[in-house]
Amino acid sequence: MERRITIITKTCVCLVLAYWFHSPLLAQDAKPVNQIFSLNYDEHQPILGPEGRLYFTMAFHPQNNNGNNDPGDIWFSAGERDGFEAPEHLGQLSTPYYDLLIGFAHPDTMLVYHQNFQNQQVIYSYYRSGAAWERGEAVQIPGFKINGDQFSARLHADGKMMVMSMDSFGTYGNEDIYISFRKENGWSRPLNLGSDINSSLQELSPFLSADTRTLYFSTNASEGVKGMEVYFSKRMGEEWNQWSSPSPVNLPDMEGFDLYYYPDQSNDRAFYTNIQTSDGYGNILLLGSFISGAEDTPDVSAPIEADPEPNDTAEMDNNEASFPERPVSEMQTSFEELETGASMILDKLLFQRSTVVLADSSGLVQLEELAAYLMDHPKTVISVDGHTDNYGSSRLNERLSLDRAQKVRDILVENGVDVEQIRVNGWGGTRPIASNRTARGRAKNRRVEIKVLNKP
Repeated sequence: MERRITIITKTCVCLVLAYWFHSPLLAQDAKPVNQIFSLNYDEHQPILGPEGRLYFTMAFHPQNNNGNNDPGDIWFSAGERDGFEAPEHLGQLSTPYYDLLIGFAHPDTMLVYHQNFQNQQVIYSYYRSGAAWERGEAVQIPGFKINGDQFSARLHADGKMMVMSMDSFGTYGNEDIYISFRKENGWSRPLNLGSDINSSLQELSPFLSADTRTLYFSTNASEGVKGMEVYFSKRMGEEWNQWSSPSPVNLPDMEGFDLYYYPDQSNDRAFYTNIQTSDGYGNILLLGSFISGAEDTPDVSAPIEADPEPNDTAEMDNNEASFPERPVSEMQTSFEELETGASMILDKLLFQRSTVVLADSSGLVQLEELAAYLMDHPKTVISVDGHTDNYGSSRLNERLSLDRAQKVRDILVENGVDVEQIRVNGWGGTRPIASNRTARGRAKNRRVEIKVLNKP
């Protein structure tokens, strides 16, 4: 317990990237543990994106920006019904040095830590631009200083808090856990969470629950049988330096170190990294099930073109009544009446099949009305969200929905709206508001929504 654990270690020989697989490792009560990828590289910091993709950092892979010598680039894998696809490299978010995705401030805005960007340890914002990501501005955090190379952080679900592990000002020894709060013009100075959480050894890979009451982290200061285990602690009261005595998370009894715990509470599962090899390489594991909500999703085995026109309009909507529709305002609500966080469907905005071409002029008139409103309210920021039904290829549907959202943005900009007022997202068929089992339900799911992100 006196030794210092170093998570990132020496490089390994070049191995071949294996495609996704999952194999049961051990069972904990009723929850299986699955290894998500058959990769012989160092994988850590799993984070689920808003579109259901699994993002993570992978070290020493030959496709990294600095090849086998690169200590960590950002990768992602698309989620499927029973697992995740082969990982893909996100070179546009990565450097030849260590890179870490901290989280999503918005579905098309992410924060990324770079260990050595222009000779600085810095966090940058990245913005979605079509299918790519573009680097934005550096995140300004007063007093952000890291002694050494060890750093981990996660953005809270509301995008307004960031928990960080680093050796910095006021530490009790090695890496401590801090919190920083988003302010109007940046972030607050990191606040050490105090001796209830932090020790003279290492506290790493923190995660703060959505209700901000539970903190998960890994530490080697415990009396457990492992060198590094996952613990949790409850916040006592409203202050940030009073916590319950940390207790171990009941993970499966496996050898090695456990880090980067990431609970997906909405689906009753969790991701984390387990390190067993002597050279310190970790594998991302899933505790729980891959499948969530599959009973509402039809099994479509035949290939169908993305966003098809319904050809069974006479089909009865018997299943529709029992489907729990998400409340979304339609055009009975004017733009003026929408408050921050509210959404509405552009009900007259229709596209020709599988294209970004408007079906008729009524949709254009509606967009001109929206443009006029945004020009009269230059500080209002909206999100344009494209949706499809879930028939056909999930990738094609996601691509089509994003292309249509970008088309809406382009029309608004052409009509005089500042592009900084508009964010775009393509959700494909992942966010239905009606059952996909009927023609009427699928027609409702093929839509464009406007969501107010900020309305002063």
